[in-house]
Parts: sequence; C-alpha cells; structure tokens
Amino acid sequence: MTGKKLSYDFPDFFMPLPEHGLNPAWDGQGTRMYAWAKQHGLLADPAISRQMARTEPDFATAVCLTKADPDRFEALCKYVIWVWAVDDGLDERITTHDIVFVADAVAELARAIEGSGQPASPVARAGRDINTRVCAGRSSEWVEAFSAEVDMWLATFVREVATVRLGHSMTLEEYLPHRRATSVLGWFMHLSEYAVDADLPHEVRMLPAMTEARHRGAEWIGIYNDVYSVDREDAIGYPFNAVLLLQRQRGCSRQEAVEATNGILTDLMQRYLAAVERVPAELSRITTDERLHQVVAQVVEAYTTQVRGNYDYHRNRPRYVDSPAYLPDEQHDGTRPAYSTDARFAIGG
Repeated sequence: MTGKKLSYDFPDFFMPLPEHGLNPAWDGQGTRMYAWAKQHGLLADPAISRQMARTEPDFATAVCLTKADPDRFEALCKYVIWVWAVDDGLDERITTHDIVFVADAVAELARAIEGSGQPASPVARAGRDINTRVCAGRSSEWVEAFSAEVDMWLATFVREVATVRLGHSMTLEEYLPHRRATSVLGWFMHLSEYAVDADLPHEVRMLPAMTEARHRGAEWIGIYNDVYSVDREDAIGYPFNAVLLLQRQRGCSRQEAVEATNGILTDLMQRYLAAVERVPAELSRITTDERLHQVVAQVVEAYTTQVRGNYDYHRNRPRYVDSPAYLPDEQHDGTRPAYSTDARFAIGG
C-alpha cells in the first residue's frame, strides 16, 4: 500500500476469488464518461472534478464489469459517475443534519428514475438520461427489480440524515442490511445481466441462491469499503461505518475494530461462496435448458467479478489509501465542500 499513514494497518483480507483483469473498452481516461458528466453539469466546480479524478469511476467500472461490450461499458461508466455525484453530494449534508435538503433531493431523484415529472436539477436530469438508456429494451421484471434496489439506495440517505439528526445510531445487526443498500451493489448486481447482455427469467433471477449471492456480495463490498473509508468518514463526522460502530460499541481501539470488521468480511465471503455453489442445483430443479444454465453461469461470474473487482479497485486508489490527504481543501478551512453546495441539486440551503 502507498499513501499517507492511516490511523490503522490494513488487515489480511480473505480473498479467494481470482482476478479478472480490466475491460478492454477502458481507455484509461474516461473520455466519454467525463464528456457526458460535463454536458449534464455534474462537474461544474473544480473541487468536484478533483473529487472524481481521485475516485476514478471509469477504472472502477473497468475492473468490476470486465465483460461489458464497448457500448454497455460506456453506459455503465456514466451510471457509476452519476452514483458518486449523488453520494458525495449528499453525504456531507447528512453530517450537517440538513434533512430538508436531503429529503427534497432524494424525492426528485426518485421521480427522475421512475420517469414521473420533468427533472429540475442537473443531477436528476442526468439520472433520468442514463437510467432510460440502461432500461431500454429490458424486461419489465428486470426493470422492476433494478428500480426497487435504486429506490432502496435513495431512501437510505433520508434514513441516515434523520438518524443523525435525532442523535441515534445503529446496531451492527441493523447496519448490515442498511450497508447492503448503501453499497449500491444490490442494483449493480442486477446490472451484471445488462453487462453480459442477458435478461434472465424472473424466477431464475430470484432463486434463493441468486438472491443470497447478491445480498452477501453487496454486504461484503460495503463493509470492505468501510475499512478503507473509516479515517475519512470519521474526520467529516459521518458515523455510518462498521469500524466506527464496532469501535464505539466495544470501546476498543481502531485497529481492534478493523480486525473485528475483517472477521465479518471473512464470514460474508464464505456465505457468498456457499450461495454461488448452490446456484446450479437450484437452477436444475426448475429447468433443464442448457443454454439458460450457461447464461446463468455468465451472470454469476459477473457477480463474482464485481466482488473481486471492488477488492482490486480499493487497493492503491487515492480515494481510499490517501484518505487523510483526500479531504477536499474546502473541508480543512471549515467550509462545506463545493461538491455538496453547488447547483447540481438545484435546492436552496
């Protein structure tokens, strides 16, 4: 690992999944993704551009969705940069207890995704644009499952700001399903089908083993991200992090909390692997269609690629390993970062 010294050492993560390389469509610069983001007003301030450059959404897409063809890869890159535009723009509002801003922003984003009304803000218009593109030609069952996961993600912003405003917290048991939603991988697992140009029968998509794999994979990715993000999130007063929860609940050191969190990760990975192993047997109970078995195997491989890809993405990325240096300049002088106050959300305050 490189970067400035964190307040803890990284643990020895259990990672049995193989590397899958990078999507060959990646140009190393995110050219089309950034052009689209600028066109939609998502990079209107230099602080936002610096934020995205350190985050590298195109690399994250390339390492997590390696089999998407160039057209789908471009769309997925745009979806990823949109997700980070929303996430970075609202997280700091959570730490300042700005419940009206967050609730209004989330309501408009939800309307934009479901296709009702005319989006007023740049970030909502961008969400409508990329969501429409990704959902075009997909089955109604896939769109419903995908949209439900997006809605759950959006709802977590309101839950978090209400929780901190009331001075409440979460137990680890409450936090795990919450983190599944905030990791966004619940719906990016559904995008695995889009990435490999598949649209599974809904009864196959919702097989218990398929559902379990999506849930445990999304939880693993969220908790793994917590280990990398804990110093930065602690510095800005964002409490929704497994390491911080364990450190507070157990009264232990940060290193001890990191090690305990790694134990949770190992358990989640083992449960993910067990779910993946159960998929073929469950599928055989409902169909003998060999072609469908092959497509399901491709989708499950895409699930696994996303889990392993997130493991590789976090390592040596400035957003995470340079966490102390990652705080924007605006944060150090006591003002709100530009990425939380600009006009992308078109909401006062």
